[in-house]
Amino acid sequence: MVIFVTFKMLSSMGDFLFDIIMVFLVGITGMWKGLSAGFLLQLSPIYIFLLTALSSTIGVLILFFFGTKIRNYIINRRSKKGKSNKEKKALKLFDKYGHMGLGFFGALAIGPPMTIILGLTVVKQQKTFLYWTIVGIVFWSFVLTIIGTISIETITRLT
Repeated sequence: MVIFVTFKMLSSMGDFLFDIIMVFLVGITGMWKGLSAGFLLQLSPIYIFLLTALSSTIGVLILFFFGTKIRNYIINRRSKKGKSNKEKKALKLFDKYGHMGLGFFGALAIGPPMTIILGLTVVKQQKTFLYWTIVGIVFWSFVLTIIGTISIETITRLT
């Protein structure tokens, strides 16, 4: 985040294209990061939602189609080290709600990249799982953008 703020300070004030590119690039690494960057750069909520949903979806698709090495690494690591806290959360979601719940709620709880990587190691119906992960990304991006916008407006009015 420090590098992000430094880049923002180096750019001209209000450089809209820079803001869009930064939110998109940060959003590829995770939905929460993209939303935070969008609000930090004071973009319109519509742009925040669209850029975050699109970039997180692209990040998930990249991992889904090209993540076999990452998946194999996690499977090997899990068998040697045991499960991390995020893996335990994902497996609880999977046990309780199945592949739909893991994809939908995992996007919120542990983030889309981790959800897709862990889901690919435990889910048999991978295309359905990918679909529900993308639905979760779009839904939670929308809901969190609304919550963030309302929160900022409320704080602004109170101060």
